Formats: sequence, C-alpha cells, structure tokens
Amino acid sequence: MSLARLLAPVGIVLVAVLAAITLLFGIGVSPAAAAVAFWQGTFGTPINLGVTLTQAVPLFLVALGWIVTTKAGRIHVGFPGQIITGGTLATTVGLMCGDVPAIVAVPLTAVAGIAGGALWAAITAWLWAVRGVLEIVSSLLLNLVAVQIANWLIRGPLRGSLDGQPQSATFPASTLWPSVPGIPALSFDVLLMPLLAALLVFMFARTPFGFDVRASGGNETAARWSGIRPRRTGVTAILISGGFAGLAGAALLFAGSAPWMSDGFEAGVGFNGIAVALLARNSPIGAIFAAVIFSALNVGSTALQAKLDVPSSLAAVLQGAIIVLVLLSSVLLHNRAKRAQKTPVDAPTRPALASVGQV
Repeated sequence: MSLARLLAPVGIVLVAVLAAITLLFGIGVSPAAAAVAFWQGTFGTPINLGVTLTQAVPLFLVALGWIVTTKAGRIHVGFPGQIITGGTLATTVGLMCGDVPAIVAVPLTAVAGIAGGALWAAITAWLWAVRGVLEIVSSLLLNLVAVQIANWLIRGPLRGSLDGQPQSATFPASTLWPSVPGIPALSFDVLLMPLLAALLVFMFARTPFGFDVRASGGNETAARWSGIRPRRTGVTAILISGGFAGLAGAALLFAGSAPWMSDGFEAGVGFNGIAVALLARNSPIGAIFAAVIFSALNVGSTALQAKLDVPSSLAAVLQGAIIVLVLLSSVLLHNRAKRAQKTPVDAPTRPALASVGQV
C-alpha cells in the first residue's frame, strides 16, 4: 500500500476535525470546551468508555461484511435488513431461553443472529447467482421488506409491552451478553474486534478461500481460467457478510442498554458500517479504529448536547463529511494510480531503426 493511501484516512479525520471546529465557532461554542466535553463523554470515564467501545462493535462487524464482499468483487447494501433479521431471530430465540443457563443462552443468541443475517443475505445471493438480479438493487429493496416484517412482529407475535409500545418482551437475564467486571457498560463482545480482524487478515493472506476471494475480485475472467468459480465465491462472500451483519444485530440487542427489541433498533448502523469500511480502506485492522471514531461521534454528540447545548445533528454532519471525503480521496487516488500506469513509450532512436533494418 502506498504512503498516500496510508495517510489518506488520517488526513480525512483531520479535515473533519477542522470542519467541527469551524461549526462550533459558528454556533458560538468554544472548541476547547467542546473538546473537553467530548473526551469526557466518550473516553473520560469507565462507563463512557464502555459505551463507546460497545457501540463500535456492530459498526465494525458490518464493516467486515462490506470488506469481504467488495474483495470478492460484489457490492451490496443489504446490511440494515440483515441486521434487522439477525436481531429478530436472535430475539425470538432469546425469549425462549428463560430457563437456559447463560453459558448456553448467550452463544445461542449469537448463532441465531448470524443465521438470521446469512439467511436474509441468501435471498440476495440467489437472485444474483440464479436470476441475474444486481445484488445492490435486490439488497436495497430487501431492506424495506425486513423493516416491515420486524415492525409487524414487535407489534404482534413478539410484542411484550403492556402499554402497547412497539417493543418485544424483556429478554431473560441469562441471554444478556456479559459485561467486563468493573465496567458495566462494556460488553465482552468488544473482544470480537481484534479476534475477527486477525482472522480475516489470516484468511485473505493464508487460506485457499481468501485467495479465491481476492482473485475473483481482482479479475473475474482470469480467476475463471485459473479454475476458480467466481460465482460460487461471490455467493459465499455475500452469505458471510450477512452473517457478520446478523451478529451485529444480535450485539445491538443483547449487549445494548435496553434488554428488548424495539422499533428502529438498527438506528443506521448498516450504512454507517459501510462508511467505517471505506474510511479504513477495506482494512480489517483499520476498521477497528474507524469504528471507534464513528462510535465516539455518536456518543460524544450526546454529551455535547447535554453539557454545551450543541445540536446532536453535529455528529451526523461530521459523519457525512467523512463519507464525502472518503469518496473524494478514493477518486483522486484511483486517478493517480491510472496516471502512474500510463508510462510513455519512448520513440526508437535512429541507430535502433538502422539496426532493425539490418536484421
């Protein structure tokens, strides 16, 4: 990876910080006071640190799903729907685990989330592989279907609120994912970030499937002539990405602050996770830091609003600015790489032409 690609995410973050400072000046808030409040609200106390890291996990998981599919040459945006279906299936399983010990119930909810997301992604994969439907189109439409199904379930079969609120029954205590001792807001699922990042790096670099993914995404025709089946590889990548998103849905519910499934629990994590992957330049390791940055923006904006009356929409503005800057830098780096590949061919000199004529 070139130095420009390594420094691009750092430059993007710095530009976003400058934009935040400008906006704060515009609304009459001291950037220094905002920086102190932001730090205290995100990392300054054990509870706030735990909230920031816990909320980073679902973003990171979605980013991994995007990384796997794009490296395989496939692009889909079905993560919101897969988060919802994964969380819905995890909720269904969790509500039936009232008498199940935590050592069994917690893995069951995680597996149910993975299965729910993968099954929903399987629809996109089948439509693309068998019917030739563009995965970006089908996955986007399936998001809307997933929202409607979840809304019906929490207002019908899964509703547990006595006052008619759109939410499920309270999860049994044994299904809630355990927290780190001394930091109640920090769930142990934070360990998934370094473990899964290392696993994905190893998979891409050292396994036959990782080679198939990179080959299919790099040059599908060449991969096919090498004996690789890009279509099968693409389907598998989409299913894996759905599993990551479904696990993110389970994490949002069973490692979150509210022990029930409510209307709109996905809260934009699906699309924000794509932005995390873009900021990380599709690096699993970089996705850890990018996810923490996006999570800190969400958590910190609440602290800024509470302490300094800064509009909570500031976080959304900065996240949008980061996405635009990421896309712009990608275009610039791509154009630079194309110009570098176009090396001029020197015209042959006269002696060379003479020697050619003598042959």
